[in-house]
Amino acid sequence: MRNGRIRILHVITCLHGGAGWHVYQLAKHLDHRRFDVRLAFAPGYPLDGRIEREGIPHTLMHWRRTLDPVATLRGAWDLMRLLEAEPVDIVHAHCSIAGVLGRRAAAWHRVPHVLFSVHALASRDYQPAWRKRACLTIERGMDRYTDRYFVFTEGLKNQIVGRGISRPEKIEVIPHGIEVTACPSAEARACARHRLGLGADELAVVVAGRLEPQKGLTYLIQSFAAVVRQVPAARLILLGDGPLQASLERQAREVGVAHAVRFLGWREDVAELLPGADLFCMPSLWEALPYALIEAMMCRLPIVASAVDSMPDVLGHGAYGVLVPPADPDRLAHAIVTLLRDPERRQVIAAAARCHAACTYGLSGMIARYEAAYAAMAGCAAVPVRPAEAVREAETQECARR
Repeated sequence: MRNGRIRILHVITCLHGGAGWHVYQLAKHLDHRRFDVRLAFAPGYPLDGRIEREGIPHTLMHWRRTLDPVATLRGAWDLMRLLEAEPVDIVHAHCSIAGVLGRRAAAWHRVPHVLFSVHALASRDYQPAWRKRACLTIERGMDRYTDRYFVFTEGLKNQIVGRGISRPEKIEVIPHGIEVTACPSAEARACARHRLGLGADELAVVVAGRLEPQKGLTYLIQSFAAVVRQVPAARLILLGDGPLQASLERQAREVGVAHAVRFLGWREDVAELLPGADLFCMPSLWEALPYALIEAMMCRLPIVASAVDSMPDVLGHGAYGVLVPPADPDRLAHAIVTLLRDPERRQVIAAAARCHAACTYGLSGMIARYEAAYAAMAGCAAVPVRPAEAVREAETQECARR
Protein backbone atom coordinates (compact mmCIF):
# COMPACT_ATOMS: atom_id res chain seq x y z
CA MET A 1 0.00 0.00 0.00
CA ARG A 2 1.04 3.60 -0.59
CA ASN A 3 -0.13 6.38 1.75
CA GLY A 4 -2.77 4.01 3.10
CA ARG A 5 -4.22 3.36 -0.37
CA ILE A 6 -4.51 0.03 -2.17
CA ARG A 7 -2.42 0.13 -5.35
CA ILE A 8 -4.24 -1.40 -8.33
CA LEU A 9 -2.88 -1.85 -11.84
CA HIS A 10 -5.53 -2.54 -14.50
CA VAL A 11 -3.90 -4.32 -17.43
CA ILE A 12 -6.03 -4.39 -20.59
CA THR A 13 -5.11 -5.10 -24.19
CA CYS A 14 -6.61 -1.78 -25.38
CA LEU A 15 -9.48 0.57 -24.54
CA HIS A 16 -11.76 -1.02 -27.09
CA GLY A 17 -15.53 -1.37 -26.78
CA GLY A 18 -17.26 -2.30 -23.56
CA ALA A 19 -14.14 -3.71 -21.93
CA GLY A 20 -12.34 -0.40 -22.34
CA TRP A 21 -15.33 1.54 -21.03
CA HIS A 22 -15.55 -0.76 -18.01
CA VAL A 23 -11.90 -0.17 -17.08
CA TYR A 24 -12.36 3.57 -17.58
CA GLN A 25 -15.35 3.52 -15.22
CA LEU A 26 -13.36 1.74 -12.52
CA ALA A 27 -10.41 4.11 -12.86
CA LYS A 28 -12.67 7.16 -12.72
CA HIS A 29 -15.15 6.19 -10.00
CA LEU A 30 -13.22 4.09 -7.46
CA ASP A 31 -12.75 6.07 -4.25
CA HIS A 32 -9.36 7.75 -4.70
CA ARG A 33 -8.98 8.11 -0.94
CA ARG A 34 -8.72 4.33 -0.74
CA PHE A 35 -7.41 3.23 -4.14
CA ASP A 36 -4.37 4.27 -6.17
CA VAL A 37 -5.27 3.19 -9.72
CA ARG A 38 -3.14 3.02 -12.86
CA LEU A 39 -4.00 1.65 -16.32
CA ALA A 40 -1.70 -0.20 -18.73
CA PHE A 41 -2.96 -0.55 -22.31
CA ALA A 42 -1.99 -0.33 -25.97
CA PRO A 43 -3.04 2.91 -27.70
CA GLY A 44 -5.21 3.35 -30.75
CA TYR A 45 -8.84 3.89 -29.69
CA PRO A 46 -10.98 7.01 -29.08
CA LEU A 47 -11.23 6.44 -25.33
CA ASP A 48 -7.46 7.01 -25.04
CA GLY A 49 -8.07 10.74 -25.43
CA ARG A 50 -10.52 10.85 -22.55
CA ILE A 51 -8.04 9.05 -20.29
CA GLU A 52 -5.43 11.65 -21.22
CA ARG A 53 -7.75 14.64 -20.77
CA GLU A 54 -8.98 13.50 -17.37
CA GLY A 55 -5.48 12.87 -16.07
CA ILE A 56 -6.03 9.20 -15.21
CA PRO A 57 -2.61 7.63 -14.51
CA HIS A 58 -1.68 5.26 -17.32
CA THR A 59 1.22 3.65 -19.15
CA LEU A 60 1.16 2.70 -22.82
CA MET A 61 2.12 -0.83 -23.88
CA HIS A 62 3.49 -2.04 -27.21
CA TRP A 63 1.27 -5.10 -27.63
CA ARG A 64 -1.64 -5.03 -30.08
CA ARG A 65 -5.22 -6.21 -30.04
CA THR A 66 -4.39 -8.88 -32.63
CA LEU A 67 -1.63 -11.34 -31.82
CA ASP A 68 1.69 -10.06 -33.14
CA PRO A 69 4.68 -11.97 -31.71
CA VAL A 70 7.12 -9.06 -31.81
CA ALA A 71 4.64 -6.50 -30.44
CA THR A 72 3.48 -8.95 -27.77
CA LEU A 73 7.04 -9.55 -26.56
CA ARG A 74 7.71 -5.81 -26.48
CA GLY A 75 4.50 -5.28 -24.52
CA ALA A 76 5.43 -8.03 -22.06
CA TRP A 77 8.77 -6.30 -21.51
CA ASP A 78 6.97 -2.97 -20.99
CA LEU A 79 4.79 -4.55 -18.32
CA MET A 80 7.67 -6.25 -16.54
CA ARG A 81 9.52 -2.92 -16.34
CA LEU A 82 6.39 -1.16 -15.08
CA LEU A 83 5.84 -3.67 -12.28
CA GLU A 84 9.48 -3.44 -11.30
CA ALA A 85 9.35 0.36 -11.14
CA GLU A 86 5.84 0.60 -9.62
CA PRO A 87 5.05 -2.34 -7.29
CA VAL A 88 1.32 -2.84 -6.74
CA ASP A 89 -0.98 -4.71 -4.36
CA ILE A 90 -3.38 -5.94 -7.03
CA VAL A 91 -3.05 -6.65 -10.74
CA HIS A 92 -6.49 -6.72 -12.35
CA ALA A 93 -6.19 -8.07 -15.90
CA HIS A 94 -8.73 -7.85 -18.71
CA CYS A 95 -9.12 -9.42 -22.19
CA SER A 96 -7.14 -12.24 -23.77
CA ILE A 97 -3.66 -10.94 -24.58
CA ALA A 98 -3.37 -8.65 -21.56
CA GLY A 99 -5.06 -11.34 -19.47
CA VAL A 100 -2.25 -13.80 -20.13
CA LEU A 101 0.61 -11.30 -19.99
CA GLY A 102 -0.76 -9.48 -16.95
CA ARG A 103 -1.25 -12.60 -14.87
CA ARG A 104 2.11 -14.12 -15.79
CA ALA A 105 3.96 -10.85 -15.11
CA ALA A 106 2.17 -10.49 -11.78
CA ALA A 107 3.23 -14.01 -10.78
CA TRP A 108 6.84 -13.29 -11.79
CA HIS A 109 6.90 -10.15 -9.65
CA ARG A 110 5.06 -11.85 -6.78
CA VAL A 111 2.17 -9.38 -6.81
CA PRO A 112 0.07 -10.30 -3.75
CA HIS A 113 -3.30 -10.51 -5.53
CA VAL A 114 -4.09 -11.26 -9.18
CA LEU A 115 -7.60 -10.81 -10.60
CA PHE A 116 -9.04 -11.40 -14.05
CA SER A 117 -12.24 -10.05 -15.60
CA VAL A 118 -13.68 -12.33 -18.26
CA HIS A 119 -15.24 -10.00 -20.83
CA ALA A 120 -15.63 -12.92 -23.25
CA LEU A 121 -14.18 -16.40 -23.41
CA ALA A 122 -11.29 -16.91 -25.81
CA SER A 123 -12.59 -20.42 -26.59
CA ARG A 124 -15.80 -20.05 -28.58
CA ASP A 125 -18.07 -22.54 -30.28
CA TYR A 126 -17.86 -20.90 -33.72
CA GLN A 127 -14.05 -21.41 -33.90
CA PRO A 128 -12.26 -24.21 -35.73
CA ALA A 129 -11.83 -27.17 -33.37
CA TRP A 130 -8.05 -26.81 -33.12
CA ARG A 131 -8.27 -23.14 -32.19
CA LYS A 132 -10.96 -23.72 -29.61
CA ARG A 133 -8.89 -26.50 -28.01
CA ALA A 134 -5.79 -24.29 -27.94
CA CYS A 135 -7.65 -21.35 -26.36
CA LEU A 136 -9.32 -23.61 -23.83
CA THR A 137 -5.98 -25.14 -22.85
CA ILE A 138 -4.55 -21.67 -22.25
CA GLU A 139 -7.62 -20.57 -20.27
CA ARG A 140 -7.40 -23.62 -18.03
CA GLY A 141 -3.64 -23.23 -17.59
CA MET A 142 -3.96 -19.59 -16.50
CA ASP A 143 -6.18 -20.55 -13.57
CA ARG A 144 -3.12 -21.27 -11.44
CA TYR A 145 -2.08 -17.62 -11.78
CA THR A 146 -5.52 -16.23 -10.93
CA ASP A 147 -6.75 -15.59 -7.39
CA ARG A 148 -10.20 -14.44 -8.41
CA TYR A 149 -12.34 -14.00 -11.52
CA PHE A 150 -14.94 -11.34 -12.15
CA VAL A 151 -17.76 -11.99 -14.60
CA PHE A 152 -20.87 -10.00 -15.46
CA THR A 153 -23.57 -12.68 -15.56
CA GLU A 154 -24.35 -16.01 -13.94
CA GLY A 155 -24.43 -17.55 -17.42
CA LEU A 156 -20.79 -16.66 -18.03
CA LYS A 157 -19.82 -18.05 -14.63
CA ASN A 158 -21.55 -21.30 -15.50
CA GLN A 159 -19.63 -21.48 -18.78
CA ILE A 160 -16.30 -21.04 -17.01
CA VAL A 161 -17.12 -23.80 -14.55
CA GLY A 162 -18.66 -26.06 -17.21
CA ARG A 163 -15.56 -25.84 -19.42
CA GLY A 164 -13.27 -26.71 -16.55
CA ILE A 165 -11.51 -23.33 -16.57
CA SER A 166 -11.95 -22.67 -12.86
CA ARG A 167 -13.99 -23.50 -9.75
CA PRO A 168 -17.19 -21.65 -8.78
CA GLU A 169 -15.78 -20.41 -5.46
CA LYS A 170 -13.12 -18.38 -7.33
CA ILE A 171 -15.67 -16.54 -9.50
CA GLU A 172 -17.64 -13.45 -8.47
CA VAL A 173 -20.54 -12.09 -10.50
CA ILE A 174 -20.69 -8.28 -10.64
CA PRO A 175 -22.95 -6.92 -13.40
CA HIS A 176 -21.92 -3.89 -15.42
CA GLY A 177 -23.36 -0.60 -14.27
CA ILE A 178 -24.20 2.78 -15.76
CA GLU A 179 -25.61 5.94 -14.24
CA VAL A 180 -29.32 5.69 -13.52
CA THR A 181 -30.92 8.73 -15.16
CA ALA A 182 -34.49 9.81 -15.69
CA CYS A 183 -36.42 8.30 -18.57
CA PRO A 184 -35.89 10.31 -21.78
CA SER A 185 -38.48 13.02 -22.24
CA ALA A 186 -40.46 13.76 -25.37
CA GLU A 187 -38.16 16.74 -25.93
CA ALA A 188 -35.07 14.51 -25.66
CA ARG A 189 -36.56 12.10 -28.20
CA ALA A 190 -37.38 14.91 -30.62
CA CYS A 191 -33.88 16.36 -30.29
CA ALA A 192 -32.27 12.95 -30.82
CA ARG A 193 -34.36 12.25 -33.92
CA HIS A 194 -33.40 15.62 -35.34
CA ARG A 195 -29.69 14.87 -34.78
CA LEU A 196 -30.15 11.46 -36.40
CA GLY A 197 -31.78 13.08 -39.42
CA LEU A 198 -35.03 11.17 -39.04
CA GLY A 199 -38.34 12.19 -40.52
CA ALA A 200 -41.56 12.12 -38.52
CA ASP A 201 -42.78 8.87 -40.10
CA GLU A 202 -39.48 6.97 -40.17
CA LEU A 203 -38.92 4.05 -37.81
CA ALA A 204 -35.32 3.85 -36.58
CA VAL A 205 -33.55 0.58 -35.78
CA VAL A 206 -30.31 1.52 -34.03
CA VAL A 207 -27.13 -0.47 -33.50
CA ALA A 208 -24.25 0.81 -31.34
CA GLY A 209 -20.84 -0.84 -31.30
CA ARG A 210 -17.73 -1.71 -33.25
CA LEU A 211 -18.23 -2.71 -36.88
CA GLU A 212 -16.48 -6.08 -36.67
CA PRO A 213 -17.39 -9.76 -37.22
CA GLN A 214 -18.43 -10.40 -33.60
CA LYS A 215 -21.39 -8.05 -33.93
CA GLY A 216 -23.15 -10.05 -36.67
CA LEU A 217 -23.86 -6.96 -38.75
CA THR A 218 -23.58 -8.71 -42.10
CA TYR A 219 -26.64 -10.74 -41.11
CA LEU A 220 -28.46 -7.59 -40.04
CA ILE A 221 -27.77 -5.84 -43.36
CA GLN A 222 -28.94 -8.97 -45.18
CA SER A 223 -32.11 -9.10 -43.11
CA PHE A 224 -32.87 -5.43 -43.66
CA ALA A 225 -33.78 -5.98 -47.29
CA ALA A 226 -36.78 -8.02 -46.09
CA VAL A 227 -37.50 -5.47 -43.35
CA VAL A 228 -37.70 -2.56 -45.82
CA ARG A 229 -39.92 -4.52 -48.20
CA GLN A 230 -42.45 -5.03 -45.42
CA VAL A 231 -41.93 -1.74 -43.54
CA PRO A 232 -40.77 0.88 -46.09
CA ALA A 233 -40.35 3.52 -43.36
CA ALA A 234 -37.70 1.42 -41.54
CA ARG A 235 -34.24 2.95 -41.24
CA LEU A 236 -31.10 1.25 -39.92
CA ILE A 237 -28.65 3.51 -38.08
CA LEU A 238 -25.21 2.24 -37.10
CA LEU A 239 -23.34 4.13 -34.37
CA GLY A 240 -19.73 3.02 -34.42
CA ASP A 241 -16.76 2.40 -36.65
CA GLY A 242 -14.48 -0.51 -37.33
CA PRO A 243 -12.80 -2.69 -39.94
CA LEU A 244 -16.05 -3.86 -41.59
CA GLN A 245 -17.44 -0.43 -42.42
CA ALA A 246 -16.48 -0.42 -46.11
CA SER A 247 -17.72 -3.97 -46.70
CA LEU A 248 -20.99 -3.27 -44.85
CA GLU A 249 -21.58 -0.15 -46.95
CA ARG A 250 -20.94 -2.19 -50.08
CA GLN A 251 -23.29 -4.94 -48.88
CA ALA A 252 -26.04 -2.37 -48.23
CA ARG A 253 -25.74 -1.19 -51.83
CA GLU A 254 -25.73 -4.75 -53.18
CA VAL A 255 -28.92 -5.79 -51.36
CA GLY A 256 -30.66 -2.53 -52.29
CA VAL A 257 -30.98 -0.87 -48.86
CA ALA A 258 -28.30 1.82 -49.09
CA HIS A 259 -31.04 4.47 -48.94
CA ALA A 260 -32.30 3.01 -45.65
CA VAL A 261 -28.95 2.43 -43.87
CA ARG A 262 -26.92 5.22 -42.28
CA PHE A 263 -23.36 4.89 -40.97
CA LEU A 264 -22.76 7.65 -38.42
CA GLY A 265 -19.32 6.55 -37.21
CA TRP A 266 -17.94 6.49 -33.69
CA ARG A 267 -19.87 8.83 -31.38
CA GLU A 268 -19.33 10.02 -27.82
CA ASP A 269 -23.01 11.03 -27.57
CA VAL A 270 -24.60 7.58 -27.98
CA ALA A 271 -26.63 8.00 -24.79
CA GLU A 272 -28.11 11.24 -26.16
CA LEU A 273 -28.92 9.68 -29.55
CA LEU A 274 -30.54 6.46 -28.35
CA PRO A 275 -33.85 8.10 -27.29
CA GLY A 276 -34.48 8.85 -30.97
CA ALA A 277 -34.67 5.13 -31.81
CA ASP A 278 -37.80 3.01 -32.12
CA LEU A 279 -35.92 -0.26 -31.69
CA PHE A 280 -32.44 -1.32 -30.58
CA CYS A 281 -30.82 -4.32 -32.26
CA MET A 282 -27.83 -6.45 -31.20
CA PRO A 283 -27.35 -9.39 -33.60
CA SER A 284 -24.01 -10.46 -32.10
CA LEU A 285 -22.41 -13.87 -32.58
CA TRP A 286 -21.13 -13.78 -28.99
CA GLU A 287 -21.41 -11.33 -26.09
CA ALA A 288 -20.84 -11.07 -22.36
CA LEU A 289 -22.81 -8.09 -21.02
CA PRO A 290 -22.51 -5.18 -23.47
CA TYR A 291 -22.83 -1.64 -22.14
CA ALA A 292 -24.72 -0.59 -25.25
CA LEU A 293 -27.48 -3.04 -24.38
CA ILE A 294 -27.80 -1.66 -20.85
CA GLU A 295 -27.89 1.90 -22.21
CA ALA A 296 -30.67 0.94 -24.60
CA MET A 297 -32.67 -0.66 -21.79
CA MET A 298 -32.11 2.42 -19.61
CA CYS A 299 -33.37 4.60 -22.49
CA ARG A 300 -36.60 2.57 -22.49
CA LEU A 301 -36.08 0.96 -25.88
CA PRO A 302 -37.46 -2.38 -27.06
CA ILE A 303 -34.68 -4.76 -28.07
CA VAL A 304 -34.06 -7.51 -30.61
CA ALA A 305 -30.91 -9.50 -29.79
CA SER A 306 -29.19 -12.78 -30.53
CA ALA A 307 -29.76 -15.56 -28.01
CA VAL A 308 -26.03 -16.12 -27.39
CA ASP A 309 -23.98 -16.65 -24.24
CA SER A 310 -25.63 -14.75 -21.37
CA MET A 311 -28.00 -12.66 -23.46
CA PRO A 312 -31.09 -14.71 -22.52
CA ASP A 313 -30.32 -14.08 -18.83
CA VAL A 314 -29.78 -10.36 -19.39
CA LEU A 315 -33.05 -10.03 -21.30
CA GLY A 316 -35.05 -12.14 -18.90
CA HIS A 317 -35.44 -14.92 -21.49
CA GLY A 318 -37.61 -12.62 -23.58
CA ALA A 319 -39.24 -10.47 -20.90
CA TYR A 320 -37.12 -7.41 -21.78
CA GLY A 321 -36.56 -8.04 -25.49
CA VAL A 322 -37.03 -10.44 -28.38
CA LEU A 323 -34.36 -13.13 -28.71
CA VAL A 324 -33.47 -14.70 -32.06
CA PRO A 325 -30.92 -17.33 -33.14
CA PRO A 326 -27.56 -15.86 -34.20
CA ALA A 327 -26.61 -15.67 -37.88
CA ASP A 328 -30.22 -16.15 -39.00
CA PRO A 329 -31.30 -13.21 -41.22
CA ASP A 330 -34.82 -14.54 -41.77
CA ARG A 331 -35.64 -14.85 -38.05
CA LEU A 332 -33.96 -11.51 -37.39
CA ALA A 333 -36.04 -9.77 -40.08
CA HIS A 334 -39.24 -11.35 -38.76
CA ALA A 335 -38.56 -10.14 -35.20
CA ILE A 336 -37.75 -6.59 -36.33
CA VAL A 337 -40.80 -6.36 -38.60
CA THR A 338 -43.11 -7.77 -35.93
CA LEU A 339 -42.04 -5.14 -33.38
CA LEU A 340 -42.02 -2.23 -35.82
CA ARG A 341 -45.62 -3.06 -36.72
CA ASP A 342 -46.72 -3.34 -33.08
CA PRO A 343 -46.11 -0.08 -31.16
CA GLU A 344 -48.08 -1.29 -28.12
CA ARG A 345 -45.85 -4.33 -27.71
CA ARG A 346 -42.79 -2.13 -28.12
CA GLN A 347 -44.01 0.03 -25.24
CA VAL A 348 -44.61 -2.95 -22.95
CA ILE A 349 -41.18 -4.45 -23.62
CA ALA A 350 -39.46 -1.07 -23.31
CA ALA A 351 -41.06 -0.27 -19.94
CA ALA A 352 -40.07 -3.66 -18.51
CA ALA A 353 -36.52 -3.31 -19.84
CA ARG A 354 -36.14 0.17 -18.32
CA CYS A 355 -37.28 -0.91 -14.86
CA HIS A 356 -35.04 -3.98 -14.89
CA ALA A 357 -31.99 -2.02 -16.04
CA ALA A 358 -32.45 0.81 -13.53
CA CYS A 359 -32.86 -1.62 -10.63
CA THR A 360 -30.09 -4.03 -11.64
CA TYR A 361 -27.36 -2.20 -13.53
CA GLY A 362 -26.72 0.98 -11.55
CA LEU A 363 -23.21 2.45 -11.57
CA SER A 364 -22.95 3.10 -7.84
CA GLY A 365 -23.86 -0.50 -7.04
CA MET A 366 -21.19 -1.83 -9.38
CA ILE A 367 -18.50 0.45 -7.97
CA ALA A 368 -19.43 -0.42 -4.37
CA ARG A 369 -19.09 -4.12 -5.07
CA TYR A 370 -15.66 -3.73 -6.69
CA GLU A 371 -14.47 -1.56 -3.82
CA ALA A 372 -15.61 -4.20 -1.35
CA ALA A 373 -13.91 -6.96 -3.35
CA TYR A 374 -10.60 -5.07 -3.59
CA ALA A 375 -10.65 -4.17 0.11
CA ALA A 376 -11.41 -7.74 1.14
CA MET A 377 -8.66 -9.05 -1.12
CA ALA A 378 -6.12 -6.61 0.34
CA GLY A 379 -7.36 -7.21 3.90
CA CYS A 380 -8.30 -3.65 4.69
CA ALA A 381 -11.19 -1.21 4.61
CA ALA A 382 -9.79 2.13 5.72
CA VAL A 383 -12.88 4.18 4.88
CA PRO A 384 -16.35 2.77 5.58
CA VAL A 385 -18.50 2.25 2.52
CA ARG A 386 -22.13 1.35 2.10
CA PRO A 387 -22.71 -2.35 1.49
CA ALA A 388 -23.56 -3.14 -2.12
CA GLU A 389 -27.00 -4.31 -1.01
CA ALA A 390 -27.77 -0.88 0.43
CA VAL A 391 -26.63 0.79 -2.77
CA ARG A 392 -28.83 -1.44 -4.89
CA GLU A 393 -31.80 -0.76 -2.58
CA ALA A 394 -31.28 2.99 -2.97
CA GLU A 395 -31.16 2.62 -6.76
CA THR A 396 -34.33 0.51 -6.72
CA GLN A 397 -36.17 3.22 -4.77
CA GLU A 398 -34.89 5.87 -7.17
CA CYS A 399 -36.11 3.74 -10.08
CA ALA A 400 -39.57 3.56 -8.52
CA ARG A 401 -39.69 7.33 -8.08
CA ARG A 402 -38.81 7.88 -11.73
